Amino acid sequence: MAMNLAFAQLERRVFWLSAVLICAIAAAGAFAAWHGTDVLLQINSVLALVFCLWLVWAVLQRERYLFWRGCLIFWGFWLVFPLFKSINQFWISRRFDAELLILDRALWGGLSLPEYAMRLEHFVLSEIVSLGYALFYSVVILPVLWFTYKRKSGTARRFFLGLALMYLIGFSGYLLIPAGGPFAAFPEIFPYPPAGGVITHALVDVVAQGITGMDVFPSLHGGVSLYVLGFFVISAILQRNWAYWWASLLLLIVCIPLLAATVYLRYHYGIDLLAGTALAAAVLWFIYRPHYRLKQ
Repeated sequence: MAMNLAFAQLERRVFWLSAVLICAIAAAGAFAAWHGTDVLLQINSVLALVFCLWLVWAVLQRERYLFWRGCLIFWGFWLVFPLFKSINQFWISRRFDAELLILDRALWGGLSLPEYAMRLEHFVLSEIVSLGYALFYSVVILPVLWFTYKRKSGTARRFFLGLALMYLIGFSGYLLIPAGGPFAAFPEIFPYPPAGGVITHALVDVVAQGITGMDVFPSLHGGVSLYVLGFFVISAILQRNWAYWWASLLLLIVCIPLLAATVYLRYHYGIDLLAGTALAAAVLWFIYRPHYRLKQ
């Protein structure tokens, strides 16, 4: 019982910190958006602020929203994400792309990981990794929907706690080390887009609409995908659940091109991917410590 109490206390603290960060991003983003001319960002900022009021209320109402808070925190992070674009344009004057590129080149022996990946450029490979990158939404949203359905289980609560930590730390990284990524910061070094077909061009159009200019370090495309994959693998082992094994296999098939896409498509430096991987491993270790035992 004490261990369940310890988990509940941790859960409450993480959700509170997440709610504070979400509200701060919404406020800063709304202020910036209404000093600009992007109507869609202005509408998004109003929706985000209204959602924040509901989110704070839900976190305060411990019993009524006990099993919904993790899901609400997740959607809160996703709702405020586009506001990084207005924050970047209004508040950010210093970016760290130069430092990240220098570190990445030092880490990989003279060339950055996306520079090595450029040597592999091929029409078919571009299509495969672009599809993998686009499937990120399925990798995250489908498990979120499943664990929302199973929200009263210990497994679901653990999943949402870890997911909240991933976004809490990841979004903090965006704010502390803002960077636009290789293709945006160094177009003379990283020609964009790579040669590809329909899927690649469609992805390029989507990215052009959603890019914020400060969402690189750590790579949450890589980190969150690995967190979800790792969570299903660990759950399959601990629970001896064959459905989770099959889900893990499907996730692995998607995650391989997805992870490759982060550097192949020039969206991330190799160090971003390493940081996202380390974050996923640390969060999985943290939420599965023996101190936090829960009924599955």
